[in-house]
Amino acid sequence: MTGVIVERDVCIPMRDGVGMQADIWRPADDGRYPVLLQRTPYNRADSFAVIVNAGIEPLRAVAEGFVVAISDTRGRFGSAGRFDPFRTEAADGYDTVQWLAEQPYSNGRIGMYGASYYAATQLLAATARPPALKALAPQVTASDFHDNWIYQGGALQLGFTLYWALGLAAAELVRRQEAGEALDGEAKELGQLVADPQRAFRSRPLSDIGAFRTLLPAWHDWLEHPGRDDFWRAVSIAEHHPALDLPALHVGGWFDLFLRGTLANFAGMSAAGAQQRLIIGPWAHAVPYDALGEVDYGAAAPVAALDLTRIQLDWFATHLAETPSPQPAPTVSIFVMGDNVWRTEDAFPPARARTERWYLHPGPDGLGRLVSESPGADDGFSDFVYDPADPVPTVGGATFLPGAYVGHNSGQRDQRAVERRPDVLSFTSPALHETLELCGPVSVVLHAATDAADTDWTAKLVDVHPDGRALIVCDGILRARYRTGAEQPELIPPGAVREFSIDLGATSLVLTPGHALRVEISSSNFPRFDAHPNTADPIAAVTSDELVMAHQQIWHSAEHPSCLDVSTVPRP
Repeated sequence: MTGVIVERDVCIPMRDGVGMQADIWRPADDGRYPVLLQRTPYNRADSFAVIVNAGIEPLRAVAEGFVVAISDTRGRFGSAGRFDPFRTEAADGYDTVQWLAEQPYSNGRIGMYGASYYAATQLLAATARPPALKALAPQVTASDFHDNWIYQGGALQLGFTLYWALGLAAAELVRRQEAGEALDGEAKELGQLVADPQRAFRSRPLSDIGAFRTLLPAWHDWLEHPGRDDFWRAVSIAEHHPALDLPALHVGGWFDLFLRGTLANFAGMSAAGAQQRLIIGPWAHAVPYDALGEVDYGAAAPVAALDLTRIQLDWFATHLAETPSPQPAPTVSIFVMGDNVWRTEDAFPPARARTERWYLHPGPDGLGRLVSESPGADDGFSDFVYDPADPVPTVGGATFLPGAYVGHNSGQRDQRAVERRPDVLSFTSPALHETLELCGPVSVVLHAATDAADTDWTAKLVDVHPDGRALIVCDGILRARYRTGAEQPELIPPGAVREFSIDLGATSLVLTPGHALRVEISSSNFPRFDAHPNTADPIAAVTSDELVMAHQQIWHSAEHPSCLDVSTVPRP
């Protein structure tokens, strides 16, 4: 290779005649090389977005015998057309891949890479099965854009979704103002919301944010489809897992809000037969560093210590070769928090993992016990009042809130102030006498009742340190009407006891003697999730005057046991 040619503002035509604009880095010779493609809505000229977050430096890739193409997605920055999140990425991805395969510098084998939305563009393109697409490297992304991106457990992921929507709309505003449109009203409203995101989070009704009707119509589409219907199934990755037999390198974080999607993509695509690899670090979304929240995980923790460019280039060198021959490599690499070391596994959760069940027992003033013994016949219930006008504040966890890029609001943060609220029930185990290693999925099963027409149930797993600190490990939510699935809303008669299974995600964490496990139960976690108004009406249309108090019961009897299920592995 004699040097590098960089082509700026290359127009890649789509099947409908719309042009996508791309920058291309390639060797300055007449050779034919595999192509690495990234498609992003965040501006291909933004080096932080497309190089730092994506983990591949184009010049380094070219030096190792790749062409790199970075393209703006439809309707974003240099690309023409209208941006409609998720809905055009399969066709546009297919057309981009095949166009690149036909270029004289291409050997006809394309790999796609990138994080978050530009990981979604990879997987959506793969669902269209472009023949030239041979390998993927999706980082921190969802497997289903209803459950895990816009919603979770039926609740709106408000903190992320609205914050993301504000950023998308702001870029669209600038783009259209520069094209000469007069958008003064939209600019004023959007400016107020961007300047004070907390005010934006408390907006009611959410469907009344007028600037989105002009700048991001998809916002209203999302609100009008709160259940997982055909609107969402049309863009679901999970629906295509059985046919996605492409090798893929999946990267996630224990505190990434899309962790469940990363794990689902790894599992679903593994079943399809092609080689898969999984890496999970102690990271939040776009925060892959050594410290997060209130914990420093040490020098081995940051993604920079792994050299993700090296890992990805080796992955693509293997799978984009003219005759691919996968090399032996660990299937799974996880960062074990507490020990603060990386460990390789053959699967996740490991085959040796076992589920341990801990039961929630009542106690005075909301201070319950978490023990292995099942409840008795007459242990009764714990109760609290949930007021949607005063929801439980989000403190840490898998968040993406203002300050996201320094991780201030994410990860393991102390929950003691939250636990002092009367609408938070805590259930704590005895102090551990032996080391306990959590490794795998976590869930809480509640038997609960409410006097409201509908409500939410939230749960957190907390690591209680010997000094009293109560650091969140993982959390989840379930909207009552979706307890049997997001496709089948079913309101529950007020006062009726029903079972609610809340998915808290997964973790890898070592607790040493003196630590304890704690489960927190409530009905809100705001603004990570929207605060349920406790009515049966369409939630996005409810005003502040229509909020209803809910009286909540968590049952502990033998007939209605509530419990925590955690995956554990034996210590060496």
